[in-house]
Amino acid sequence: MPIVGVMLGPGSHTGELRPLTILAEGPFTLGRDGPMTTTLRVPVERVSGGPRGARFDVVVRGPHGKPLDLLLGEDNDPWMLMDECPPRDLGELLANRRFLAQHTYAVAASTLAAFESTLGRRMGWARGRRLKIHAYDTVPYADSGYDREEGVIRFGHRRDGRERLSVPLALYRDLVSHEVTHAILAGYRTRWSDQFASLDQFALHEAIADLVAMLSVFSSADRVEQLLDPLGSGVTDLAGLDEQILLSGLFSFGDGLFSHGPARQSMRTPVPGDWRTLPDPHRRGEPIVQVILNVVARLWKVRLDQPGGRSSLYQVAKSGAKVGEQVLAMLIRGLGYMAPVDVTWTDLLRGILSADLVLVPQDRYRYRQVVRDAFAEVGVTTDPDELLSGTGAMNSLRYPVRLSALGTDPEEIVRFIWENGDLLRETAMDERHSITVDRVRPSIRLSPDGFVVSEIGASFVQEFTIGRTEMRRLGLTGPGPVTVRGGGLLRFDEGGHLCYAALKPVYDARRQQDIREAKSRDAAMLAEITAAAGSRAGGGAEKLTFHRQGRGR
Repeated sequence: MPIVGVMLGPGSHTGELRPLTILAEGPFTLGRDGPMTTTLRVPVERVSGGPRGARFDVVVRGPHGKPLDLLLGEDNDPWMLMDECPPRDLGELLANRRFLAQHTYAVAASTLAAFESTLGRRMGWARGRRLKIHAYDTVPYADSGYDREEGVIRFGHRRDGRERLSVPLALYRDLVSHEVTHAILAGYRTRWSDQFASLDQFALHEAIADLVAMLSVFSSADRVEQLLDPLGSGVTDLAGLDEQILLSGLFSFGDGLFSHGPARQSMRTPVPGDWRTLPDPHRRGEPIVQVILNVVARLWKVRLDQPGGRSSLYQVAKSGAKVGEQVLAMLIRGLGYMAPVDVTWTDLLRGILSADLVLVPQDRYRYRQVVRDAFAEVGVTTDPDELLSGTGAMNSLRYPVRLSALGTDPEEIVRFIWENGDLLRETAMDERHSITVDRVRPSIRLSPDGFVVSEIGASFVQEFTIGRTEMRRLGLTGPGPVTVRGGGLLRFDEGGHLCYAALKPVYDARRQQDIREAKSRDAAMLAEITAAAGSRAGGGAEKLTFHRQGRGR
C-alpha cells in the first residue's frame, strides 16, 4: 500500500492544509481499483499517538478490545504525516486499524474545518476538552452516536454476511461527519439540545447533521460521476438530465451500510402533511433535508443550462459538487444568525437568507429565491429581504459601549441591552432577573467579490422559574412551577452598530404557551410509541439510531 510522507516543520504550519486519503463514502463503494477514495485537506497540527491532536482524540481498539496507540506520523517527528492508501482487498481493509484511524481523524478534522472556515471563528466542544471518538468500540452498532452527557462519539461495528470480518461504522464518511456535526452543534448552541429543548430542536440537529453528512460525500466529483453513470458506460444522456434525474439516488445516508440499501434515503420519502408533529426527530427533520437537497438540484440544473455546462460527464459531476459545497456553506452560515434558544424552521430559513444577504447582497443567480421557494413547498416562509434584519422596531438605540470591548467582553453586551429600552421591550425580559451572555465573538468572512465581511455576534439568554401565581398573570395554563426562558442573537457591523437581531421574548404568553403545549404533545406521542415498542420487543427489526441525546459563490 503506497505511503506518502509530508514534512511539516514546526513554526511554519499556520494556515497550512495537508492531504489525507479517506474512503469517498464507505467500504462497499467501489472504484476502478478497489474501494473508492478521495483526498481531504485538513488543517496542520501536531499529532501524537492515538491519533490525538489539539481538538480530537481518536481511540481505535484491536481485535481483543484493547486500545491501540496508532501514529499518523513518524515516532520521533509528530509533524511528519504519513498518508496511507487503503488496501484494495475488502478483508484487508476491514482489518487495517491504521487506515481506520487515519480515515476517522481526517473526516472529523475536515468537518470541523468546514464549520470554522465558513463561520469565520473557532468552534468549541460542549465539554470544553478534546472530542473523543471511539472508532472501533464495543457498543452495539445500533447504539453508535454522539453522547451529549459524556461528550464522546462511539462507533460500533457489525457483520451482515457480505464479509467475514466486522465492518467498522467509522469507515463510513457520512456517519463520521454526521456525529461530529452533532458535537459541533452541541458546543455551539448548547440549549438546542438540553433538557428544556423541544423536539423541533432535536429534529433541527438531525436535519443539519444529515445535510452536512450527505453533502460531504457529494463533494467528491468522482462519486457523483459514478452515481450518474453507475455502469461506467459513459453513455449517459447529458442533454436529458433534469431535476428529478439529478435527485434520483444521488443523496442517501449510510449507503452500503446494510446489504438491502442505505440507512436513510430522504429524497424517496414523500413529505407527510403532518411532518411538523412527527414524534421521531429524524422523520421530522427529513422534509427540511429534502428542501435543501432540492435547492442543490435546482441550482445545479441552472449551472448545467449555461454554455458548456453539459460538455462532459465529469463537468456535470464537478459542477454538482461545487453547488453542493456552496449550499452547505449557506446552511452553515445561517446557523450564526439564529437565536440560542427555541429555534424553529422559520428561524433556520431566516438565518440562511440573512447570512447570505450580508455576504452576497446582489445575488445575481437568485440563490435566495430558490431557497425561499423550496422552503415554501413544505409550508415554511419568512419576511422579505428588507425586513430580515429584525431591527425595524429599534429606532433610537444608544451605544454606551467601547468598540474595542464589544467584540470580547460579555459585560459590554449586557450593558448595551440594559441601556436600550427598545431592545428590552422587544425581548420582553424581566428586569428583576440577570441576563446571561453565552458568548461574544468576532467573525470574519470573505465574500465572492473578495471583500472582507467583519461582524460581531453575541448571544444572550434569560432563564428563570415562575410559580402558579406568576403563570396566571402571564396567561399560562397547566401545572406549575415552570421554567421560562428567552433571549436572542445580536450582530454588530464593523462600526459597532447593531445590524441584525434574532429575538425570543421571555414574557410572551403566546410563545411560552405554544412551547408548553408542543412539549406536552410530543411527550404524549413518545410515551405511546415507547409503550407500543415495548409490546413488540424481540421483533428483530434492523434499525440504526444516531445521536443520543470561506468563500461564497
